[in-house]
Amino acid sequence: NYIIPGKNMARVKIDELMRFSEEVLVKSGLTSENAKSVAETLVTTDTFGVLSHGTKNLYGYIQKMQAGGLNAAAVPTVEKEGPAWGIVNGNAAIGMLTADFAMKKAIEKAKKTGIAYVGVYNSCHFGAAGYYANMAAKAGMIGLSMSNGDPVMAVPNSSGVVIGNNPFAFAAPQKNGESVFLDIALSNVAALKVVMAKEKGITVPDGWLVDKDGKPTNDPSGFPQTSYLQPMAAHKGYGFAVLVEILASVLTGAGMLSEITSWNLDLPSKNKVGHAFIAVDISQMMDTEVFYERMEHMVTELKSAPKAKGAEKIFVPGEMDWEKREKALASDEIEVTDVMAENYRKLSALTGAEINIY
Repeated sequence: NYIIPGKNMARVKIDELMRFSEEVLVKSGLTSENAKSVAETLVTTDTFGVLSHGTKNLYGYIQKMQAGGLNAAAVPTVEKEGPAWGIVNGNAAIGMLTADFAMKKAIEKAKKTGIAYVGVYNSCHFGAAGYYANMAAKAGMIGLSMSNGDPVMAVPNSSGVVIGNNPFAFAAPQKNGESVFLDIALSNVAALKVVMAKEKGITVPDGWLVDKDGKPTNDPSGFPQTSYLQPMAAHKGYGFAVLVEILASVLTGAGMLSEITSWNLDLPSKNKVGHAFIAVDISQMMDTEVFYERMEHMVTELKSAPKAKGAEKIFVPGEMDWEKREKALASDEIEVTDVMAENYRKLSALTGAEINIY
């Protein structure tokens, strides 16, 4: 999990960041209840160490509201549904609100049918996909969460962007209250991490980008206009991205491929992305305690594999993220990069809300 290093790293108390985020959202037109839901998503994402997808982006979301690309007063609505499925219209509401609503609907339906799918259209960037997959895990279910996005990724044999890097996440619960989970963009790296490198004027690792001729580059300054993300594992990541496009866009009626505009580079335009959420109720297929025992057996076997020379520990997916969250909760603080701090200052100037970082 590549985190762009900040200069003069500051810190903020978790409760202070929650209060500030809620206040900013309320002052920008959200109800108190909806502001709390969005703030919870963003701050929780920060506690997992995914700083590229948490409160750093709140300034961009507020700017998009003010430009007309998001509707602060909007709420998602169910347009069509059956016992085990639903289609939700995001109504151009802030993406975290819509995604939270849709996954809750999938969980509710899965309790009755064993497995449920809820698709979304007319939405916007929803932050970290893993947050919603973990909502299902917290409810004792297996969760899948995904979204399409504006084209930022080249595909094998192309010399320009063709498809979004379409984030995907899964989460499966463990008895200790944590989960085995994976949250990935289907490019070699999340686009927002390239944006963070671009903002800081630093190079990116090999394999992240190709230039307009399809050649590898470490320079993020041209992203996304003249340099593009690469799919993870070449044709495999490309195929997986197409699967997400089908489930989150083709099936939902959302914007597709070139119909999607950048949520943060084209503020006045509706983003039009789609999402998909799937919940699987374990208890209807297997005794929950038996499932937890089998999960523990799987995790133990994976972690007890012979270690490579110099390696200290084998991790299962999500383990490092949970360790970061435990550290953040134990210290009651989150690290603040210089870009995050600058965005907080801009939000203060924009809304009058104040925050204490140190």
